[in-house]
Amino acid sequence: MDTLQQALNEAAAQTPAFFLEKVISKKLQEQGVTPTKGLSLRIAQHLLSGSTEPFVSKKAAKNRSVSLTLTDADLEEVNRAVDRFSENQLPALLPVMAGKISRKTLKDLKARWSDEGAEQDIDLSEFRTRMESRWGKPLGQLRMLLTMVREWCESAHHRESSRKKHKKKQLRQILIRLLVRGCQVTDEIICLLGNGFADGAMARWRTLHEIAVVAAVISQHGEAIAERYVAHHAVESKRALGKYLVCAKQLGYRPLSARAQAKILKASDNAIATYGKPFKSTYGWAALHLKNDQPTFAHLEAAAGRTEMRSHYQMGNDNIHAGIRSMYVRLGLLDYGGLLAGRSNAGLAEPGQNAAHTLTQLAAIVCISEPSLDDYVIADMLKMLRDEIPRSFARAEAQLRRDDKAHRSAQNTAGIES
Repeated sequence: MDTLQQALNEAAAQTPAFFLEKVISKKLQEQGVTPTKGLSLRIAQHLLSGSTEPFVSKKAAKNRSVSLTLTDADLEEVNRAVDRFSENQLPALLPVMAGKISRKTLKDLKARWSDEGAEQDIDLSEFRTRMESRWGKPLGQLRMLLTMVREWCESAHHRESSRKKHKKKQLRQILIRLLVRGCQVTDEIICLLGNGFADGAMARWRTLHEIAVVAAVISQHGEAIAERYVAHHAVESKRALGKYLVCAKQLGYRPLSARAQAKILKASDNAIATYGKPFKSTYGWAALHLKNDQPTFAHLEAAAGRTEMRSHYQMGNDNIHAGIRSMYVRLGLLDYGGLLAGRSNAGLAEPGQNAAHTLTQLAAIVCISEPSLDDYVIADMLKMLRDEIPRSFARAEAQLRRDDKAHRSAQNTAGIES
C-alpha cells in the first residue's frame, strides 16, 4: 500500500507554496490588488503545479486582469526562505506542522480508502483462491475432522445430560467443556491457515496442546482432580484481582467494591485451606496427584505422556512471545532470512498436522468413557483421517518448494539474459 506515502509526499510538496505565497502577495499589492484570504496561496500552488493555463479566481474582482512576473531574484528569495526555515525554524515548528498536515493527510487517506480497500479485497480474494488451490485438500480434511469431532462431542454431551445421576458428573462436564473449547481453537487454527497465517496457527495450536494435556491429566485421575480443577478458579480469580488492582487506576477503571474484593479473597482462602498450600500455585490443582508442590506445565506434559511435543510447544511459545527467535524464525517464510509482515502461502504443514493429531487425542479422551459401538467406529474413522492429513500437508508443501525453486531459477535465468 503506497497510499500513505503518496499522501505524505503530496503534503510535503506543498511546503514551497507557503513561501512563494509571500512573494506573490507583495507583487499583487504593488499592482494595487489587495489579495483576499488564500488567494496568494492558491496562485502559488497553481504556479508550482506546472500548469501553463492562466490562473482564474472566481472570488477576485470581475474583468480584472493582472500579470505577475517572477524574476530570478524572486525565486532566489523563496529558496533562501526555505533554507532558513529548514535550518532554524523547522525543528521547533515540526510538531505544529505535523498536527496540521496530519489532519489533512488523514482526510485525504479516508477519501481514497474506498478504492484502496476494494483493491485489497480483490487481492485477498485472489490469495485465498491460490491458497485453496494449493492447500485445499489437507485443509478440507482438517475441516472434516473438526466437524466429526464436534458432532461426536455433541452426542457425548446429550448422553451426559440425559443421565439424572452419575458418580463422575463433574469429571464428565469438565472434559466436555475442554473438548468444546478445543473445537473452537481448532476452528481458529483452520481460519488462520486458510488465510496464510501459519505462525499464528502454530501459536493457537499451543493452546490446543495445553487443553489436551490438561484433559489427559484430569481423565487419568478422575473425579477428585476434576473437583480441584474447578475449585482452583477461586485461586486464579484472586491472582487476576491482584493484577487488576495494580493497573485499574492507571487505566481509569473503577476499582472493585470492597465487598466484591472480600468475596474473591475469602473464596481463595477457603480453597487453599481445603486443599493445602500447594493449591495456590499456578497448577496447584494437580499438586496432590502429581506429588509435586510446584507443578509446572512440563510436569503435566510428562504425566499426560505428551513430552514428545515439547519442541513443537516451544515453537508455539516463540510465536506468542517477543523472543529473538520470533524475529528470525517464521514458518511463513521458505527462507528464514527474509521479512514477513502479513500473509504467506508457506508453513501450513506443521500447525495443520499438529492440530489434527491433538484434536483427535482430545476427542478420544473425552468421548470414550463408556463407549458404544458407534463410539468405536467414530474413533477409528477419526484416526484414519488423522493419519491422512499429515501426508496431504506434506505433499502440498513439497509441491510449494518445487514451485518456489522453479520460480527462483526462472528469475535468475531472466537476470542473466537481461
